[in-house]
Amino acid sequence: MAPANPFRPKTLAEEVASYVRKELLLSDTYPPGSFIREEELATKLGISRAPVREGLKMLEGLGLLRSIPQKGSLVVAFSPGEIEELYDIRYALEEILFREIIRRGTFTGEQQGALKKILSRMGLLGSSGDSREEILLEFSRLDMEFHLSLAALAGREWTLRLLRTVYHQIQHALLRDLATESDMDALVAEHEEILDGLQRGDLEELRKGRFFSYFERRLDPNKGKVRPELSETPGEDNQTGQKKGEKA
Repeated sequence: MAPANPFRPKTLAEEVASYVRKELLLSDTYPPGSFIREEELATKLGISRAPVREGLKMLEGLGLLRSIPQKGSLVVAFSPGEIEELYDIRYALEEILFREIIRRGTFTGEQQGALKKILSRMGLLGSSGDSREEILLEFSRLDMEFHLSLAALAGREWTLRLLRTVYHQIQHALLRDLATESDMDALVAEHEEILDGLQRGDLEELRKGRFFSYFERRLDPNKGKVRPELSETPGEDNQTGQKKGEKA
């Protein structure tokens, strides 16, 4: 007897993509470097290969899988250097969006209130009593909702599409690194700093405060909160603190 179909037929391919992404994020079923085979997954889920193929292609489009002929879909593994590159891309794109949000004046009190409600829900997850897997999955969903809702205020569709892919890749690479409730609290606090910076319309403060994220500091604890060139006092040398051109 074929296994019961756990998905809603109207969006079967999307449900396949959601199921596989959950497995990638939270289980050891498909570790980085392993292959997902279309036929095996279709048999496991009790559905035809067509929606499985389409669902896997969705994840390939997000950069989480890579199709290898005769082998299947390779689960992408991100090196620390690649993760750092993803953050560089993320910050560059976010700065474009933040600048546009400030210019357009679209960050209203109503928008801020809605985003703070998302953060409040994120902050309560650690003490919810749910399993770690359930907490991480919901945290990732709310985190994505926060960032995409905020980015949408800029009204730049193509920038948002690129950023959405980067967000998925960063979550794929690092979500399991969230180990404790204090880890989640630290991320929520960083999100609150974003809202504060946008409320003040201070793009420079947003740049200074966000160059080294919580996850980046986990990768390299020696990293500071602000890049030296951004904390530099105008006219002073970073290394000596003296005014440029001034002799000791």
